[in-house]
Formats: sequence, structure tokens, C-alpha cells
Amino acid sequence: MAIYSKRMLVQRLERHINNGYPKDDWTVTENQMLLYIDAAIPLVMKGQMFENAKVSGLFETPEAYLATYDFTIVNQRSNTTEWYITLPQTPLALPDGYAITDVYFIDGGFEGQRCYYLAPKRQSYRNNIPKPDGVYFRIEGRKLFLQATSNQPLYNYNISVQMPISRTDDIDAVMNIPDDALEMIFNAVVKQLVQRIQMPFDVINDNLPAGNKSS
Repeated sequence: MAIYSKRMLVQRLERHINNGYPKDDWTVTENQMLLYIDAAIPLVMKGQMFENAKVSGLFETPEAYLATYDFTIVNQRSNTTEWYITLPQTPLALPDGYAITDVYFIDGGFEGQRCYYLAPKRQSYRNNIPKPDGVYFRIEGRKLFLQATSNQPLYNYNISVQMPISRTDDIDAVMNIPDDALEMIFNAVVKQLVQRIQMPFDVINDNLPAGNKSS
């Protein structure tokens, strides 16, 4: 995995677009380039996954994109028996089981009981269908909701969530990006920046005589 931060990528992009030299008329800010980078990462990630599926016939999440986060469950939804944690980012728009690849409890420092994923289409009648005992989870935006079949309180339980991640805590944090994807992300952002810089636009001159005011 490349030891690469978003700041390093921003600097490389600026040098590339400006042919290695700073320009006085360079108007793209660091924050604007970060927006392009954040948009390119999940698109490249998903593109790699679908391309690999064409070759191998198996759709899977590349390990280089995965990160595991540990939480202590302390939040309960009002007037329900559901508990929830807030994820580091909204899960990617991937097929079921790939945006969140694993959810499990930590018991005495070891991996414990796995949680069952509850698909959105089953939420409306989940209490009326037979299901194994355990804890089920569902996703709603950045929140991961959990509920035990016995309605057992989950207060202060330790739980781990594994998911592909496209964001970083800050601009200097190392990205979870494999080397081949890094180059694709770089090229995708360069394409967007070039289109922006060369985009034609009309300058409106209000002091011209009646008629066409564009120049």
C-alpha cells in the first residue's frame, strides 16, 4: 500500500497541472481539490470491484480499502429497543454485504458474536419472520442500528465494524489506497481540473450597445 496522504496528492496535482511551476493565476484552492479527490476515490474503488468481478466472476471488496473501527455502544434510539453507533462516514453505495463487510462484538479482547445484516426491504416485517437468535444491524445514513432478538440492552458493549473507507481523519492521514488505484484517482482528478480550467464562459459587458452583450 502506498504511504500517501491527501496533502501529498494535492501537491502532486498542483505541480502536474502547472508543469512544475506555481502560477499567479492558479485559482483552484486546496479545499476544492480535496472535493475532487473525495469524489474520485469511491468511484475508482467501485470501478475496481466491478472490473475484478468481470475477470474472476467474484465480486469482493479489495482488502486494501478495508478498515476496522472499534466502538462502545452507549446510544439508544428514543422509544425503541434499538441501539446505534455513528460510523466514520456514510457507507459506499455497494451491494448488500459489501458496504459493511463485518460487524462483531469484542469479548475479553477477542472476536465474539457476529451480527446479522438486516436488508432494508425486510425492516417493515422483521418482527414477523423467523430468524436465529442474536443481534441484527441495519444502516441508516451514518448510523448503524443494532437490536437483539431478546431486546437485550446493548449499553457499554464493545463492537467492531469493518468497512471500505474512502475518507481520512485529516489531510495528512495515510489513505487506504493501493498503488494501482492511486494512479487512477490522480488521473481522474487531473481530468476534472483540466476540464474546469479550459471551460469556456461568457463575459457579460453591460456597457455595450443594445444587442449581443457577450464577448
